[in-house]
Amino acid sequence: MNFLKRAGKSIMARKGKTLILLIILSVIGSLVLSGFAIQHAAKSAGEEARKELGATVTLQVDRQKQMQERQGSGERGRPEQQAISLEEIESIAKLSKVKSVNYVSQTTATSSTVDPVTSEATDTSDSQGPGAMELPEGMTTPDFSLNGVTSMELLATYTAGTLKIVDGEALTAESPENSVVIDENLAAENELNVGDTIKITATTTAQSQKLTIIGLSTSTEAKSDAGFRAAGFMDAMNQMYVANDTLAQFATEDGQVSLSSAVYSLNDPASIAAFKKEAELAASDLDWDTYVLDANDAAYQKMVGPIEQVASFSKSVVYLVSIAGGLILALLILLSVRERRKEMGILLAMGEKRSKLIGQLLVETFAIAAVAFLITYATGGMTSQFMTDQLLNREVTEAASSVATQTGFGGPGGPGQQLLNSIPQITEMTTKIDWTTLIQVAEIGSLIVLLSVLLPAIALLRMNPKEILLRED
Repeated sequence: MNFLKRAGKSIMARKGKTLILLIILSVIGSLVLSGFAIQHAAKSAGEEARKELGATVTLQVDRQKQMQERQGSGERGRPEQQAISLEEIESIAKLSKVKSVNYVSQTTATSSTVDPVTSEATDTSDSQGPGAMELPEGMTTPDFSLNGVTSMELLATYTAGTLKIVDGEALTAESPENSVVIDENLAAENELNVGDTIKITATTTAQSQKLTIIGLSTSTEAKSDAGFRAAGFMDAMNQMYVANDTLAQFATEDGQVSLSSAVYSLNDPASIAAFKKEAELAASDLDWDTYVLDANDAAYQKMVGPIEQVASFSKSVVYLVSIAGGLILALLILLSVRERRKEMGILLAMGEKRSKLIGQLLVETFAIAAVAFLITYATGGMTSQFMTDQLLNREVTEAASSVATQTGFGGPGGPGQQLLNSIPQITEMTTKIDWTTLIQVAEIGSLIVLLSVLLPAIALLRMNPKEILLRED
């Protein structure tokens, strides 16, 4: 009789064992399919999150490390501003992955024509209160923060939507000379409009400059908390945006731009990791213990942290189920082969080839596996989505409790934390069963079946027919 016919008759004759194998293979297939589907969904969600955050990388002082070092040494007050070499910044800007670069410089200022936005807490902290900031002797208390930029549109706060233009236009490389963008609240406080001129004096040089308002902005960042109210110039309402060259004209002694950071806009969000490696090689003379390339990593981790945990767990499930399922399947087939020892011995004695007997076992198991695969395909979408929802809900809950204890630069109410809080966390993930996932499941399933059948079958069929028939276990 043809070994294919024997395989069919054997499946029908052993309904109980066939059903058990079908159930085991269906469970293995469903779990493996769910694992791969979750991994693919997590990868897609991560890519979407990176696109949403934008393909920008900021070269700046590692402020978190700087603050930790100052706290460890017992130093107080605001860290000294460190300028970045323009040569190093431009060497990174020449990399092929860079689409554009936004140079950022900062200083503080006062004004004889504009009054800063203040609160009652700020006014009362001018004395030596607990929130008062110690200033070097001879330095004027600043009222405003001046941010020199190449383009406001490349700022992280602008792309994230926390900084918006409500009147006029944003400051760009094409803006007229001596242009400035101020907060709408500051404008309302001083009855200023787009087109008006203000006079600003840099606290670093005491030099003044007249600036023309070209736009009014608004920021969703909260006001500084109690620890920063003595420094009202840090409040978003008292921040102004000017061109780097304009700022250098009156805020530096030599008129040269002193850059505090550089924001690189890349062609593709997926190339951020590769860009970081290339940038460190391109600017090898830069002290990378002091500076850092930040690609909104904190915001990215907040968005995708839970789904990365789910993907990692699903990957472990795939490995565990594949190994454990393969062992269970091999044990069942081994028991089945040993029960059919007499059948195998007689067929070998009648001249049947060992390869055909192994082929019969493979056909039987693969036929059951094919039905299990169809069941897996039919139920895989529902199973994988259910697993995803349960695992993601658990990870989101755990992440929420840990994020509540985190703080960004500037403390719990500082601007860094306010920006981080504005980033939504991914709390939903949709799994899809595509051809790539099905092929992966088919490959894993075939490997499991192949090994599960061959190992016990070869162990038995390597003996001659007489040994098989006479052997008693």
